[in-house]
Amino acid sequence: MTEYRSVSADYRLFSYILLGPRYRDNLKEFLEYVKDRPYYEETKKIYEILVSQDMDKLLTEYTSCFVNDFRELKCPPYESWYIQKTIYGSVLEKLMASYLKYGLNVQKELPDHVSTEMEFTSFLYFVSLDKEGDEFVSSHILRWVPKLANDIKENFKGEYTKLIGIALEKFMINERNRISKAKSNTNL
Repeated sequence: MTEYRSVSADYRLFSYILLGPRYRDNLKEFLEYVKDRPYYEETKKIYEILVSQDMDKLLTEYTSCFVNDFRELKCPPYESWYIQKTIYGSVLEKLMASYLKYGLNVQKELPDHVSTEMEFTSFLYFVSLDKEGDEFVSSHILRWVPKLANDIKENFKGEYTKLIGIALEKFMINERNRISKAKSNTNL
């Protein structure tokens, strides 16, 4: 597996993690690909929690962190919220244009939902559009997902969402380093 195909698996794994507990069965397959990553232990613990704890409790914890919470949602998983402080911001048009360029139609979530962007990034790397993948990560993912990870770490509702925040932060650090290294190798 090439480095970028491996990166594709990382993004797919996080797409499923960020979609919520109902996607737990999809995680196990992708854990194999991240064993050497700095966030492996956290993603493995997330999976273990998902298969061993009460689903209703986990859904409540996920909903409180990402969907709605009393008074104020602390971790809205939408790029337009972090970039423009609104839902359905103009960033959606840019994202939809990117998705449609490759014949992709968003179905599970809004175009700027973190899991949608992760899945699109996974697609780009999987079909060996590595330059496009790196550009998307730089212009979208790294602009706002580290802030989301920090918000999750500051506002988690239990061990499950705490681990999501920690794993996501480590993934974003790893990606920032990988992209920086790729850019410096290109400039040589």
